[in-house]
Amino acid sequence: DSPRSREKSRDIEAILEFCSTPRTRKEIIEFLGFKSMNYAFTRYIQPLLDQNKLQMSIPEKPKSKHQRYYTLKTKS
Repeated sequence: DSPRSREKSRDIEAILEFCSTPRTRKEIIEFLGFKSMNYAFTRYIQPLLDQNKLQMSIPEKPKSKHQRYYTLKTKS
């Protein structure tokens, strides 16, 4: 594991915890401290959506300005 991959893993864990309350894309980007919404979305949010770790509040309208992202609760 490189230091960067460990840092990304910590970021992902932090996003999942942060999104236990539904959050906007902008809130997530600001939480991570990124300036580029595009970079953060493709690097962090989209992979978590693809892995079903994050869900969209309005899946039928992915680009809605009212879209929120939230952590999918998993059964332990």
